[in-house]
Amino acid sequence: MYATIPPQTGTSASDITIRPARLSDIDAIVDLHREAFADTFGAAFGPHGSERGARALATGWRRQGPSALRGMFVAEYADHIIGTISLRTCDMVAGSGGFAESAFFEILGWWGALRSLFALSLLDHQIGYGEGFIADVAVTPAWRRRGVARTLLQYVEDEARARSLTYLGLYVRETNQAARTLYERLGFQAMHVRHSLFGRLFFGQGGWLYMRKELS
Repeated sequence: MYATIPPQTGTSASDITIRPARLSDIDAIVDLHREAFADTFGAAFGPHGSERGARALATGWRRQGPSALRGMFVAEYADHIIGTISLRTCDMVAGSGGFAESAFFEILGWWGALRSLFALSLLDHQIGYGEGFIADVAVTPAWRRRGVARTLLQYVEDEARARSLTYLGLYVRETNQAARTLYERLGFQAMHVRHSLFGRLFFGQGGWLYMRKELS
């Protein structure tokens, strides 16, 4: 279940549980992502298509099975999902078996599916050897500024160290100063900015800043 109510007075990140995502979490995760990444959903699925896009995404994940959520973790409080994060490595890169694509074409139609898949492909990242690539950092609004994102980031950093990865990497919007400040405080350094004409057309924003943290 996705959390839609604010935490109780005095509740903090120390009261949450972080665990691997399960197939039964899919609806809650998609609802959270649809809210947290509203601009991305709007760009990928159109200004009036985020609901159908969310349904297509959830359907594709279910058909793909456990591999769809490989590397994703959820933050949970009182059986409610309040945040997500993913840690991906180069050995996890694999196709979806066509399940995601078929769900998109079935639910969004040919033009909608082609448009959405192309837009989402603009956010792809070629994960390097030894890299732990962080994605899907999302926290429900009621729980923001309570240390949940920081706790999730520390959790996947510990996971990366346990897997003997050598560095962490992530992308953040160049204009998202709040997120950049958090990452910098956790030891990430700005490396380069990725600009894309199609990205600007679809997502209506500037570049994406790649940040990296060494784990030596």
